[in-house]
Amino acid sequence: MHDIKKAMVLAAGYGTRLKPLTDRVPKPLVPVAGKPMIQYALEKLAAYGIEDVVINVSHLKEQLTAWLAGCKNLTVALSEEAEPLETGGGLKKALPLLGDEPVFVLNSDIIWTDEGDGALDRLARHWDDARMDFLLLAQSKAKAVGHDQGEDHLFIKPGNTMEWSATDAPYIIAGVGIFHPRVLHDAPDGKFSVKLLWHRALAQNRLFCLPHHGRWFQTGTLADIQKAESHLNR
Repeated sequence: MHDIKKAMVLAAGYGTRLKPLTDRVPKPLVPVAGKPMIQYALEKLAAYGIEDVVINVSHLKEQLTAWLAGCKNLTVALSEEAEPLETGGGLKKALPLLGDEPVFVLNSDIIWTDEGDGALDRLARHWDDARMDFLLLAQSKAKAVGHDQGEDHLFIKPGNTMEWSATDAPYIIAGVGIFHPRVLHDAPDGKFSVKLLWHRALAQNRLFCLPHHGRWFQTGTLADIQKAESHLNR
């Protein structure tokens, strides 16, 4: 099992689909079942044993920075963006803080529960630095709460997905994974989607996926939050 020592949580977006709420509260601090959505990701990382977390901030960053200052069990390094740089641009800007070892990367609007071994433990156990640049958690689309339409089927195929199950397919990308910062050295500056890096890695047979065991929620809209809360409160 590879011991992952650092994580990055993507938290800089505008949260446009949660307007007007996100006009006054940064999306990662929007509450879900009584606590800020980003807290779920940070609790999972702390439970795994992560102590060093890089978090990118931009929209209403003063509020988020103040809240993060109260996180006692994590050392948080902030990557500040004058305006949100999207997923790939946010990773590239944070490169000086990420080091040169594999890193967990999590979206701040993802909540999940584990059945059996935790998702982070399973990802770390399957990571193979010689073969991989990305190892992405996948979730059965039929069991996902709050997923948009997307291009996920382009990245999650039987040939690159461990424990593939035809009955659980199609899968979606779950916003949780491991990547190696080396993929950022020749990445562009400015705004771009991490999918650019995924496509490169896929073409080089260095992108892999691992299906999740458990429940999964994306909290990108008020309707998604309400669905997640109804499940979490049961």
